[in-house]
Amino acid sequence: MGIIMHKKLNSKGFTLIELLIVIIIIGILAAIAFVAYSGATNKAHKADAQSTLAEVRNKLGEYNATSNDYPTDMSTFDTWLASSSGGNNTTLAAKFVTANSYSYAATPSGCDNVATQCTGYIATAAGTIFGGTSPADDITVTN
Repeated sequence: MGIIMHKKLNSKGFTLIELLIVIIIIGILAAIAFVAYSGATNKAHKADAQSTLAEVRNKLGEYNATSNDYPTDMSTFDTWLASSSGGNNTTLAAKFVTANSYSYAATPSGCDNVATQCTGYIATAAGTIFGGTSPADDITVTN
């Protein structure tokens, strides 16, 4: 009779395959979380841009009510915003630059900036997400 040798497996720890599976699962969960966070961030930036444009529209209406005209350029509007008649709103004046992945622009409409008074204003927030442009995220407000 031969001696039967049994090798006792006294393994403590994880195998390489088990560790790789755990790492893959963690990677998948991290990717899902990143996509969800990125989408929520983009929605928040768009809501902020819409709020900024709504404030600008209201302030342009106030400017028109006090001066019976729209400003001929944004620097005039920014100066008025920062003044006491514009409500000392330096925060909005400073925000109307590239912020939150949006670049803002405002142009007078219905005027030639010389003889004809402006009849309106078009304010736009152009979406620039991750360095590219995203026309679907562009927002336009007209006074």
